[in-house]
Amino acid sequence: MTKVVCDKCKKNCEVPFKPTSSKPIFCNECFKDNGSSKSQRSGESNKELESINKKLDIILKALELD
Repeated sequence: MTKVVCDKCKKNCEVPFKPTSSKPIFCNECFKDNGSSKSQRSGESNKELESINKKLDIILKALELD
């Protein structure tokens, strides 16, 4: 465990990884409160997967492997 300060509430806490400077660090409470961003990312991932699947379908048709 690594001792850190939460970027949101500024409380001391511990995390099970070594933080990098490129991402914010949250305590358990603030991490749970940040749940809305997770659902947004999930929607973006679904759109990306749909796009990838469409491209794969085009490739398979071009190769006649359906």
